[in-house]
Amino acid sequence: TLGAAVAIRDDLAPRAQAQFDALARDLIERFETPTVDPTLAPGQPGLFTDGGQVLDPMLEEGLAGRIRLNALVDPTRGGQLWHLRDGLGAAAPGNVGNASLLNALGTALSDPRTPSSGSFIGARSAAGLAADVLSGVASARQQEEFRQSYTVARQGALTELQLADGVDTDAEMQQLLLVEQAFAANARVIQTVDELIQQLIRL
Repeated sequence: TLGAAVAIRDDLAPRAQAQFDALARDLIERFETPTVDPTLAPGQPGLFTDGGQVLDPMLEEGLAGRIRLNALVDPTRGGQLWHLRDGLGAAAPGNVGNASLLNALGTALSDPRTPSSGSFIGARSAAGLAADVLSGVASARQQEEFRQSYTVARQGALTELQLADGVDTDAEMQQLLLVEQAFAANARVIQTVDELIQQLIRL
């Protein structure tokens, strides 16, 4: 158990965390360029943010836990949904029938893009990257379950071999109890004979 906990802490969890962080970084980078939203000002975060701030590539570790929707489009934090249609940098609502920015956001999600980090191979859409991460986790889980089954079977076989070639503690304990009972019976017989001899001597 201790070895498994150390492996999770030092190897398995950091690898999974790196992939999730890379996925979060790719999602942020897809929407923070003016080619997607022309209303974005220089230095302004896009649709997704690093805890409300612009992405810092040097602080990628833990990004999956810090990624947030931009407060400008989040009604629970005082934002307005019309920013999704008119742009994050728009000062006022525009034409309700204008879907050009929404189409650009959808294209940004579906366009193949080479991730800036992580162990992904080739260009992927956002959905493709998410599928790669889930597939990697599922594959690792399946491999560990196979390894566990093999280890359990191997331990069972070794235990049977040990019992076949070694000492059967149950049988030995039963034998020891029988010897103890026989010793107690013999001691009683000797005591009885001694008492009879003493009575004969007194006669």
